[in-house]
This record gives sequence, C-alpha cells and structure tokens, in this order.
Amino acid sequence: MTTYTDGWVDLDGLRIHYTDWGPASAPPVVLLHGLNVQCHTWDPIAAELAHDRHVVCVDLRGHGESSWAPSGYRVRSMARDVHGLLAALGLGPVDLVGHSLGVRVAIAVASEDPSSVLRLALSDAGPANSRTGVIAMREFIQATSNLRGFRDAEDARAYYRGFHPEWRSDFIELHVRHQLRRNWAGKLVPRADPDVQWLTGSVSLPDVEYLWEAASRLTMPTLLMVGKRSNVIDEEVVERMLAVMPRAQVRWFDTGHYVPRERPEEFLEVLTEFLGGDDDA
Repeated sequence: MTTYTDGWVDLDGLRIHYTDWGPASAPPVVLLHGLNVQCHTWDPIAAELAHDRHVVCVDLRGHGESSWAPSGYRVRSMARDVHGLLAALGLGPVDLVGHSLGVRVAIAVASEDPSSVLRLALSDAGPANSRTGVIAMREFIQATSNLRGFRDAEDARAYYRGFHPEWRSDFIELHVRHQLRRNWAGKLVPRADPDVQWLTGSVSLPDVEYLWEAASRLTMPTLLMVGKRSNVIDEEVVERMLAVMPRAQVRWFDTGHYVPRERPEEFLEVLTEFLGGDDDA
C-alpha cells in the first residue's frame, strides 16, 4: 500500500493536521472527511489515487489530530482553514473531494475562491439535508459523540462492526485505529471535540442559506455522488442541487450514505474518470 507522511500547519491559533500522499509534482487532489470522523477514513482511496496524483487529506478543525476550536465549527471557519492549508502548502488549483460535512466545506471553499478549484466531487451531502436526514444525522452524532468509551480495540471493533455492517472491513479497522484516543481513565473515547455535534442542530441553519447561495456560484465541473438508500439527502435535494449548480451532474450508487466506505472500488472508478475528464465538458 502507498504510504503517507503527516504534516501540520498553524492557522489562526489552530494546528491543522493532514496526511500527504504521492509525488509532490503530480496534479493535486484534496480530500475532506465527514462530521465526527478524521482524515484516515480516506486512506484506501488516497492510496489508490496517489499512484498518479498528489493527495492531501485534511483533519478538519475539531477532528482527528487537528486542534479543537473554542471559536466553533461554522462551515466558513472550516473553509478558511482549508484555504490557509492550500496557501501554506503552495497548492492550487486543486481537485476537491468532500464527503458529508466535507461536501459543505468544499462548496464553501470552491465558491469563495473558484480559481483554487478545478473540479469538485461531492459525496452524499449538499447545502442542506433531506427532512428525514436532519433527524437521522442528529441521532447518529448524538449516539457516536457521547460514547462512554471502550476497554480495548476489540471492544471498539465489535461496536463499529455492529453500527456499520455495510462498511468494508478495512474502514472499520481504520476507524478503530484513528477515531479514538486513550483518556486519563485508560478508556478509548472519541477523538473529535464533542462540540462538533452542535453542527446538527439549529445553530447551523444560517449555513444552509449561505451554502445554497454559494452553490449557485460554482463554475467548475461538479460531480454529485449519491447513495440510492442515503438517509442524509434524497432526490428532492439532488434535483435542487442540479438546478442550482451550473455544471453539475449526478452519479447514483447502490449504497446508503457512506458511498466511499460501502463501494470503494466503484467510488474510485467513477471519481478517477471524473477527475481525468475534460474541464470544458
């Protein structure tokens, strides 16, 4: 498997962590993870892309090995972190890929500086969730953010296998290895700041209006990668995204919400074809 190096940049008092894959001279692609996860959820995808791409996977603020943010977790704050990271690494323009929360951050990044993004791939999320998706995401985050903790890795492995039976097994292993930290009591507990869960509540409503407006300014080729059984977005949201985004197309997958973890080979095939496409198409 292709290996990576760890890196950190200091931005506005926060230390942002990322993993760096592939040759620095290759075309760059940046991967943004979802809520309450971390950059290593992309490892199997990044390893394949890194054969001919320079891949950077970011730990968004409050997640993974990046700093927790007392100032909060607004989408525009996370987008500002990504802009800062790209500037610090001298990357751009890049192909930008986001899953779930990473979709919302990617929309903000691409709309605020369209010249920094060549192509945009958005996996199973949009400016807003479906009506049922709002409830499903809130319940999921409350369940996974407030875990009391695990005794050991096997205890955690059994829990995640039960919670995500649809995931390919290597993604379960990555979750156990990187999603948890050992606390003062010797228990394995979630690594993310518990305050990220407020993104699923009413505090994030101002972001929705902003993101729909931002989506209308996306001038680059955009691919929506959507699970047919997603509990986060539905056809109504997808149709609105296609109507709002000038150069968007959609590809449906026979999955739930976690398209890259349920069907990683198909996800990679579709993504690679899109990223290698004609910018003027």
